[in-house]
Amino acid sequence: MSRKRDEIDDIEREFEGYEVLQKLLADSGAMAEADDVVEAFKLAIEENVAAPEVIEDLWLDQPRFAKPKDAARLFGNLLALFDLVKAGETPPETVRTERVKRVKQQKPELPADAIPTRAFLDAASRWFVDYPKERERFHHAFDNRQDALVSWLDDSGLGDQGFGLARHLLGEAFAMLELAGKKVASLDESMIPEKAKLESLPGELSAWLEEALVDESTREDEPMEENEALKVRDLVTRAVSAMWETAK
Repeated sequence: MSRKRDEIDDIEREFEGYEVLQKLLADSGAMAEADDVVEAFKLAIEENVAAPEVIEDLWLDQPRFAKPKDAARLFGNLLALFDLVKAGETPPETVRTERVKRVKQQKPELPADAIPTRAFLDAASRWFVDYPKERERFHHAFDNRQDALVSWLDDSGLGDQGFGLARHLLGEAFAMLELAGKKVASLDESMIPEKAKLESLPGELSAWLEEALVDESTREDEPMEENEALKVRDLVTRAVSAMWETAK
């Protein structure tokens, strides 16, 4: 799984009901339904198995999440339900919760003038979750064409955590622009502005990038120091501005 067991234990626990849990499970690609989870928890408690160990077995591979907060919400619901089952207070309205059919996101249509709208960005995020090989393909293209940009980022003085986050966000922005119909140029340091503002980015790209920066830099399991987060924001904003200005 993408989270360590002790990180799962630290998540805030709240059970929002079987309908919510069922949808979260389906969206994450879990093999189990809500009522299956209850039965698995009961068996685990009888055998003195810890909650994180049971939760890990709900997926054949890695769970899929469009946003980090979706992961926290699902794990929080699962842990809270485990606590209720362990206390003998299993919520009664389960068994059989109607299965939520997971319909894969279709590839989003190109936005007008290749300017990303919020609807396009949200649809693209879901499409990348459903088709991870497509995301991987765009990230490979980023690696192949943005070597100088990554070198500039590497020389920026960011720590490992900040560099990893900045590189990830630039790869995501690159993928979004390319998917929207833009051809992002290969960037080097001379093409990156010394200053840039998120608000200068087109369409809803600025709001999307702002949300991604906040979500990723304030994760409960791996919070980032404020100064490092501000530096990541500055570097990512400047680089994405350069991507947009030089794209065809």
